Amino acid sequence: MSRDPTHIPGWRVFFDPGFIARRRLQQSVRELVGRLGLDGRGTWLDIGCGERPYESMFAVERYIGLDVPVSGHSADTKRHDLLFDGNRLPVRSNSVEGVLCTQVLEHTSRHELLLSEIWRVLKPGGHLVMTVPFAWEEHEKPYDFFRFSEHGLRHLLGRRRFEIVALQKTTGSIEALAQLCSIYVCNNLRLPVRGFGRLMTTFVCAPIQIIGLVAQMILPDERNFFLDLAVLARKDAGVHAGHKADDR
Repeated sequence: MSRDPTHIPGWRVFFDPGFIARRRLQQSVRELVGRLGLDGRGTWLDIGCGERPYESMFAVERYIGLDVPVSGHSADTKRHDLLFDGNRLPVRSNSVEGVLCTQVLEHTSRHELLLSEIWRVLKPGGHLVMTVPFAWEEHEKPYDFFRFSEHGLRHLLGRRRFEIVALQKTTGSIEALAQLCSIYVCNNLRLPVRGFGRLMTTFVCAPIQIIGLVAQMILPDERNFFLDLAVLARKDAGVHAGHKADDR
C-alpha cells in the first residue's frame, strides 16, 4: 500500500510546534472531501494552492492550482497553473465541479468578492470545501486581515447563496489553547544557539501539545474556542436557474 502524502503521523509532534493545527486541519479536509464520493471525473479549482498539499485527496479528472503573484509566501512555494489578479478568477462561469479554498479567506481584503467569484465559477450543484481560522497569531504579514466565527462564516456563505452541507470546528478548546501555547514558546522563547529551536520543539512544545491532546479527550468542553472552521457548501442549483451567468 502506497503512503498517503497528506497523512501527518503522530510522531511529527516532536518536530512540529504547529502539529495540532496542521493535523486537525488535514483530518477535517479529508472528512469533508470523503463525503463527496469523487469518482475520477470533473474539475476542481484549488484557490490559494501554494504547494498543493491536498491534491492527492481529490480523485478527479482535472485539478487546477490558482494563486496570487504576491502574498506572504515565497514564489518558490507556489505550484500554480493560474494567477488571480484579486478581482476576477481566470475561469469561465459555471465551469468547475468544485473549489478548494483552505486558509485563504483571511488573507484577502475583499473576501465577499472572492466568495462571489467562487459562486460564479462553480457549476449548479457544485461544491466548495473551505477552511478559515478563528484563533491564530498574525501571520503572512501584512496580508492577514480577518478571523471568522461559526456564525460569521454562515452569514457570509448565506449572503453568497451557498447551502451549507457540513460545518465543523477542527479542534476543541483545550487543544486550541495547547497549540497556541506551543506556538508562543516556539516564537518567543528563543536563544541564538544552534539547535536550540529544535530542542525546544521536542522537549517543550511537544509535551505541551501532547498534554493538550490527552486533556481534550477527558475534560468537558463546550468547544466555544477553537483554531479553525472547515465547511462543505454547495451552490444551489435552484437559485442558479433564475440567474444569468456572467461571462464577461
